[in-house]
Amino acid sequence: MPKKPKNPSSPRYKARIGYEGEYYLIRKFNSKGEPGTYAIRTPGSGSGKIPKPDIIAVDSGELLAIEVKSSNKPYVVLNAAQVKRLLDFCNSFVIRCPHCGAEIRPKPILAARFLGKEWRFVEIPMDWEGSIIVKRSSGASGGVQLSSQDREDEEESSR
Repeated sequence: MPKKPKNPSSPRYKARIGYEGEYYLIRKFNSKGEPGTYAIRTPGSGSGKIPKPDIIAVDSGELLAIEVKSSNKPYVVLNAAQVKRLLDFCNSFVIRCPHCGAEIRPKPILAARFLGKEWRFVEIPMDWEGSIIVKRSSGASGGVQLSSQDREDEEESSR
């Protein structure tokens, strides 16, 4: 494994922290050793023209598209463009059952890693628009919130 960069504000350091979070989740899925539970990392997610998540996983037979965000802060933000790319992937990545013809689509999941503290997992609704903020749980106040800009847009549209 490459040496960790020393400067926490460098792009290499941030990329390394992100990679370690993704790799940790992959090891968790694959260490179960159960049929129907497996994960792979999709390198270069967020770059290029093709939308793709950080991890594609099957958990107890359920297909998941996972976007991983790591932070030293008490919150993680998935901006509107990242949400759209994840949902576009989930709408495009369709598997059909050869027996019944049912469509199987991955569930879009945001995995928020708060360094040295905890992980939070949020399933994103397929009709979601806008950013998502996940806060580290500190008792009852931790949770998922709309960003302030999205909240203003939502209030305006309801008038």
